[in-house]
Amino acid sequence: MPEFRFMRHSRSCFLHLFIGRPFLRVMLLTGILAVFPSCRQETEPQGDHLLARAYDSRLYLSDIRGIVPPSATAEDSLQIVRSYVENWVRQQVFLHRALESLPREKMDFEKQISDYRNSLIVFAFENELVKSQLDTTVTERQVMEYYEDNQNSFRLQDHIVQVTYVKVPLDAPDMQLPRRLYRSEDPGDMMLLEDYCLQHAAGYFMEPDTWLLFTELLRDIPITAQDHEQFLRTNRHVELTDDFYRYFLNIRQTKLKGEVSPLAMEQDNVRSILMNRRKHALINRLRNEYYQEALSTGKFETRY
Repeated sequence: MPEFRFMRHSRSCFLHLFIGRPFLRVMLLTGILAVFPSCRQETEPQGDHLLARAYDSRLYLSDIRGIVPPSATAEDSLQIVRSYVENWVRQQVFLHRALESLPREKMDFEKQISDYRNSLIVFAFENELVKSQLDTTVTERQVMEYYEDNQNSFRLQDHIVQVTYVKVPLDAPDMQLPRRLYRSEDPGDMMLLEDYCLQHAAGYFMEPDTWLLFTELLRDIPITAQDHEQFLRTNRHVELTDDFYRYFLNIRQTKLKGEVSPLAMEQDNVRSILMNRRKHALINRLRNEYYQEALSTGKFETRY
């Protein structure tokens, strides 16, 4: 008898039953197999069914529950099960060869397993402590104070801009209206321009307090200048035309690469930094409290 094999006859008895809802197929399978004892070729745990065996390892029907998505068709379900069993057998064969070939000292993972388990337990406990005890309120004042005290940590990696821009087809009517209004800072003019854009523009952006990466803006406006810094230093109102569109660009403000990033772009980052600091401070404080409590009650001793 070979050292490993699929329960092929058994599979032919039950795989065709994977029809309808995949989850229901798996749940019903155990009961159906009990009616057909001729399908069984191995001694199985009560109510289960052996799918494959490789050396001393066995794969049962209960081991694969949940691998078939509810939306899978009958054909897909069969393929998923076959693929899973095939991969399982291959893995077991390779594992068996590894166990036979590696020297014992290279298979001693008890310390690593113990360390990893302990790390997982500590990590889970720390998360529970953070959920139950961490103060998650970060005020605007706290954000501002940290930002002002650490401005060198918030240097821009790219040029950023605040802009108004409009992109209109060349055949759009009344082209003089966007040409006149896009330069304006008046809220009333901006309302008129937005109304025009809603009717005729292929794209537009009118959020004067929002900072954009200049490289993102270049995806929408065909600015061909190679020296982006020089372009931003020397241009404010730009009108461009290509084969299909006319572009109107009002560069309201700029900040160049290397300058301090504005607080508006860094608020979420600062909040995250402050929360991480609080988290580490909380964990360190509790670790020390638990240590001192164990020390004072004689729960440990050191000998060195």
